[in-house]
Amino acid sequence: MAMATRTLGFVLPTSFSSQPSFDRRGRGFRVSIIRCSASPLTLSTSGVAEKPWTSYNARLVLEDGSIWPAKTFGAPGTRIAELVFNTSLTGYQEILTDPSYAGQFVLMTNPQIGNTGVNPDDEESGQCFLTGLVIRNLSISTSNWRCTKTLADYLTERNIMGVYDLDTRAITRRLREDGSLIGVLSTEESKTDDELLQMSRSWDIVGIDLISDVSCKSPYEWVDKTNPEWDFNTNSRDGKSYKVIAYDFGIKQNILRRLSSYGCQITVVPSTWPASETLKMNPDGILFSNGPGDPSAVPYAVETVKELLGKVPVYGICMGHQLLGQALGGKTFKMKFGHHGGNHPVRNNRTGQVEISAQNHNYAVDPASLPGGVEVTHVNLNDGSCAGLSFPAMNVMSLQYHPEASPGPHDSDNAFREFIELMKRSKQSS
Repeated sequence: MAMATRTLGFVLPTSFSSQPSFDRRGRGFRVSIIRCSASPLTLSTSGVAEKPWTSYNARLVLEDGSIWPAKTFGAPGTRIAELVFNTSLTGYQEILTDPSYAGQFVLMTNPQIGNTGVNPDDEESGQCFLTGLVIRNLSISTSNWRCTKTLADYLTERNIMGVYDLDTRAITRRLREDGSLIGVLSTEESKTDDELLQMSRSWDIVGIDLISDVSCKSPYEWVDKTNPEWDFNTNSRDGKSYKVIAYDFGIKQNILRRLSSYGCQITVVPSTWPASETLKMNPDGILFSNGPGDPSAVPYAVETVKELLGKVPVYGICMGHQLLGQALGGKTFKMKFGHHGGNHPVRNNRTGQVEISAQNHNYAVDPASLPGGVEVTHVNLNDGSCAGLSFPAMNVMSLQYHPEASPGPHDSDNAFREFIELMKRSKQSS
């Protein structure tokens, strides 16, 4: 490699003290000539200077035919997934490790990502489950007292693709108008745009069982509580202990931490765990967790929920809510672009209160399909979709959104206390 330097001259207008010069508009200035050496230019073997910035070296190709040049900052390769947008301002590490994003590219609408780096405390699972991260600007520095590495290093180590320098506002508008789209991310120059477009049009996320790949493989006990430094609502707990079986459809760790902080002794079981084995464990309540994909693609999970209804109190979150809706006789449908973010207003129909909630789902329960006796307890105020259910006759409660947030506001944390009260009433009446 050869090195070259250049001398640059600058003409700077400054204030003047005597005998100033004047421009054509009569403005005075003093001419200063500053000579300095620019940063050395690295020359390739061919003698051409290498650019000191990253060039466009990746593409996002969507099934509608649009092609978006990008720059890569994660793992190389070619991946296919459904593209969704997330409106959260913070919490990108929790989003990266949320199993509910399996099979998806996540586009962050917040224009700058990576400012706080990553740390080992903000993980929602043991690995990254999303297929790729799409952002506008990648922060060139990190500033957080808990930071242990950069976002780029984190993604590269976990073999997750990341791209930046796209017009994320334009892509988000396209998704809002046309709905979620299948896309292909690629850093491979050998693949043509037409090849990538055909890939995007040959795959569909609907009907795929994504839960099996993200669920645990054997039961385990969970004991960790919310770190006291971050805990809240500590005055609303009665100190009693309740045995809860948590079905792992892609469960987030902070759901388990919140339950544990409310006094629950938790056993986490795989998504295929038989209902008969669960009942042998004599639980006080059962949690059906969040998870990725289409609830209609996992009929075995719906059957398990059906077998447990009416036996003990049950609580469904996100995917668990949708599975309960189907098990009760209702139907689910794929939304246009889903709900992904930490700023969704939800009305509690029982109290009239409005909660700002964290949400992540592409499917919803059709309230018109539900049988009599099932109450819609919460409604998303953005689009009127069903955000919560209750069936008192069978001790059923569920929420379409995430009461543990992580990331997001804590308005809905009392839902865990309501589950505790449901188990408490059931024990007293038995």
